Amino acid sequence: MKNFLKKIFKKLGYDIKKTNAELSKINIDQLLFDKISSNPIIFDVGGSKGQSISKFKTLFENPIIHSFEPIQSDFEIMSQKFNQDKNIFLNNFALGDKSEFKEFNITAQTVNSSFNNINKDTEWIRKRSKQFNTSIDGYIKSKVMTKIDTLDNYVNSKCIEKIDLLKIDTQGYEDKVLKGSSDNLYNNNIKAIVTEIMFDDVYDKYFSFSDIEKYLINNNFRMVAINLVNNNLFSGLVFSADVFYLNKNFYNI
Repeated sequence: MKNFLKKIFKKLGYDIKKTNAELSKINIDQLLFDKISSNPIIFDVGGSKGQSISKFKTLFENPIIHSFEPIQSDFEIMSQKFNQDKNIFLNNFALGDKSEFKEFNITAQTVNSSFNNINKDTEWIRKRSKQFNTSIDGYIKSKVMTKIDTLDNYVNSKCIEKIDLLKIDTQGYEDKVLKGSSDNLYNNNIKAIVTEIMFDDVYDKYFSFSDIEKYLINNNFRMVAINLVNNNLFSGLVFSADVFYLNKNFYNI
C-alpha cells in the first residue's frame, strides 16, 4: 500500500520522503521575527507596490520603514496604501553604487523591471511575453531615465545611526546597492541583510555568491539561511534565492 501511494503522489508531482527528526526547516520570515528587534529600522530596497511593507508591519510590532521604489506607477500604489503612516518613509528613486541617472527597463510585469537588460533567448521571456499577450521585444514597455542615490548618502542626509534590517530585491542590482552601502557596512551600522541572488539567465547579468559576499564577509556578516526558488539551472524558469545574513558583532553566531 505504501509503495502504491508513493507512485500515485509521484504522478501528481509530489515526492514522499521520510523526515529526519534532527533536521528542521524554518522559513526566513520566522527567522526575521525571531532575530530582529520588535521595533526595527528597516530599509526596503525594491519596494514594488508595498508587499514587503505589509509583511514587515505584520511581523514586527512597530517598525520604521524606509522604502525605495523607482517605478512611478508602483510607487503611487504604495503611496496610496502607506502615505498616512508616520513610520513609513517612501522614496521614488533607486539605490545603487553612486548618485546618477540611468536608463531603467520597465517591463509588462513591473516586478521584473531592471537596470539590466533582459535576455531575449530564454524560455522565461517566451513564456512571460505570451502570458502578457505581447512580443518578446514588447515585454519591455518603456525605458526611463531613473534617479539613483546611495544608501550611504541617504543615511547621512537623514542622520540614521543604525539599520536593523536591509532588504534588497532589485533584479540583479543587489551588488550595486551593497557597494553604495560600504561606509555603513564597514562601520557595523547594519545588523541584518536579506538579499535576492539571481543565478539564472533571465537578465544579461547573473550572480555567484562571491559577487554579494565580497561586500559582506569582511564586514562581519555570515550567511544564516537561504530560501531557494528552484534548486538548479536546468529545470524551471528561474533559479534564484533569498539569502539571510547576520552581522556577527550583534549576534552570537
